[in-house]
Amino acid sequence: MKNFKVVLVLLVLIFGQQLFAQESSNSVLAQFKGLPSEKVYVSMNTSLLFTGEYLFYKVYCLNDKTKQSSDLSTIAYVELVSEHKEVVFSHRVRLEKSQGQGDFFVPTSVPSGNYKLIAYTRWMKNGSMNLFFQEDVTILNPYQANQDAVLPELIAREIISENDEAQSVAGDKRFVITTDKERYPQKAKVTLGIQNFRGATGYGNYTISVRKKETLKHPQKNTPLSYIEWHRQQAAKAPTFYNEISFAPEANGELLKGRIRANAPNLPLAKQAIAISIPGEDFQIKVVGTNSTGLFYANISKDYTQELAIIQVLDAPKGSYDVQIINDRPLDYSSLTFKRFYLDASMEQAIVRRSLYNQIENGYFAVKPDTLQLDAVNDPYGGAYVETIVLDEYTRFKTLDETIVELVQNVWTKKNKDGSVSFKVRSFDETYEELEYDALVYIDGVLMPNQAELLTFDSRLIKTVNTVREKYALGGNIYFGMINLVTKDANYFDLVNTSGMTKIELDRPRLPKRYYAQTHTSGSNNRIPDFRDQLLWRPSVTIEGKELGLSFFTSELPGEYEVSLEGFSIYGRPVAIKESFTVE
Repeated sequence: MKNFKVVLVLLVLIFGQQLFAQESSNSVLAQFKGLPSEKVYVSMNTSLLFTGEYLFYKVYCLNDKTKQSSDLSTIAYVELVSEHKEVVFSHRVRLEKSQGQGDFFVPTSVPSGNYKLIAYTRWMKNGSMNLFFQEDVTILNPYQANQDAVLPELIAREIISENDEAQSVAGDKRFVITTDKERYPQKAKVTLGIQNFRGATGYGNYTISVRKKETLKHPQKNTPLSYIEWHRQQAAKAPTFYNEISFAPEANGELLKGRIRANAPNLPLAKQAIAISIPGEDFQIKVVGTNSTGLFYANISKDYTQELAIIQVLDAPKGSYDVQIINDRPLDYSSLTFKRFYLDASMEQAIVRRSLYNQIENGYFAVKPDTLQLDAVNDPYGGAYVETIVLDEYTRFKTLDETIVELVQNVWTKKNKDGSVSFKVRSFDETYEELEYDALVYIDGVLMPNQAELLTFDSRLIKTVNTVREKYALGGNIYFGMINLVTKDANYFDLVNTSGMTKIELDRPRLPKRYYAQTHTSGSNNRIPDFRDQLLWRPSVTIEGKELGLSFFTSELPGEYEVSLEGFSIYGRPVAIKESFTVE
C-alpha cells in the first residue's frame, strides 16, 4: 500500500514569527510599512429593508497602490450600526481572491430607523475610519409601535433630495445587459444576456442583482463608480502607506491573539508552546510560541464548523499558566452621521402590502432554502487513509486501555520510565519508526498531551476510534500516527475535569451560500405562492469571454424590475450597469 507522507506543518511561519512582537515593538512594526493601504466596497441588493427581508452583500477588497484586487487581507468585517451607535450585527467575512459574501435576515427585534453599514479590514484600522466603506441603510419594522425614528413630526426634517443621493455615474459602455423581452407575465422565465465589448479588460468577478424597483423614496446606495470617486476625495491627503502600524494584517486567516500568565514564580513566559484545538469532525490544531512577555499569535486559515477553541500550554503541569485572549477594542462610531428616511401617509398601503408578502414568503421558507457551500471543509487527516473501529460492533471493555489492547489493531500503549504514557501506531511498511516516535492523540478533535489520563476513560462513551498510520510534524516535534477518539455525543469536555484547558468562543467567518433559485415549470407546485421582490442574487459571476447568459423566473408581483451588474474588473476598474423590464 502506498505510504501517504502527510506532514502537517504547524510550525510558526516567518510571518507568524514577526507577529509575535507586533503591536509592541517598533522595530517589527516598521517591517509592515512597506505594505500599501486597502479599501473595500460592499455591493448590496438594497438599502431599504423591511422586517423579514434579507440584506445580501458582496465584499470587494482593493489595493490602494495598484487599484486592483488586494492579496493582503483574508478577512473583512461588516457591521450594521444604529443611530444610537449600537452594533446590530458584526460579521467576519472570509476573503477568497479578495472577495467574500454574506447576508443578514432582519428580525422583528430591530426597530425602524436609519442605520449605517460599515466595512473594513483589520489592516485598514491603521488608517482613518473616514476611509472605511460606509453605506446608509433604512429599516422599517411595522410590527413595533414605536416609529419615532422615521416620523418627521418628532425630528427636524431633512428632505431627501437628489443631492443627498449617491452620485449619478454614467453606465459602463464596455458591457450591455439584454433580456429576451421587455415585458413578462407573472411566473415567467427571463433569459438574461451580458455582452462584454472590451475583451480581457472586462474580465472579472461581478455581482448580479434583479430586484423590484423601490417605490418608497429613500437615500440611494452607492455604485462601485460613485464609491471610488467618494474614496478618492476622502483619501486626497491620505498616504498610500500607513504612517503608523498598530494592527497586523490578517494575511493568513483570522488572527487570534492572547497572553499567558504564570501562576508560580520563576515560570518562564518566553518560548512556551501553545496548542489551539478547534474540535469537531473537521478538527484542526495550531501550535505557536510565546514571546518574552507571554504574547502569542495564531492564524486560523481554514474554515471550521464548531465555533469553539480549546487552548493549552504544552509541556507544562496543569494549572501552571492562565490563558487570556486579547481582542481589539471596539470601533468608536460616535462621529457617524446618518441620512434620514421619513414615513408619510402615502406609504401606508405599500408598507402593509409588502409586509404581508414578506410574511407569506417567510412562511414557505422551508421549501425555498439556501444552501451553504461546504466544498472546502477541512480534512483533519490530510487525505490519508483512516482506519475506523466502531465500538458498538464489538463486545465493549470497561476502560480505553483494555479496548486498545483487545480491539484496535496497529495501536498500543507504552509506559515510560518517568511514569508518563505514550500511544504508538504501527507503520504500513514496518520501518519501525513507531518505536522512535509517539503518536498524536485527540478526543473529539482536541489534542490530548497527557495521554495517561485516557487509559481509565470509560470506553462506553466512545463511538469510534480513528487511526492514521503516517508521520506528522507538530510544534517542532515529530510524531508517528494519529488517533482520534470520537465520543458518542462529541462532548468529552463536558464530562471530565478540563483544568489546564481554556475554552473560548470563536466568531466564525460567514460561509458562502448558493442562494435558492425559484423556478416555475410544468413540474412546479403551483399552490406555493411566490411574492419575491428579489428575483435573483448572484454574488459571484465570472466573466471571461465575450458573452454570458443566465436565466431566472419572475414572481407574482407586478411592476418594474431592475437588473444590476456591478463589481471590479481584474484590472481594478469599477463596473456598474443597469437594465429594466416589466412584469405585468
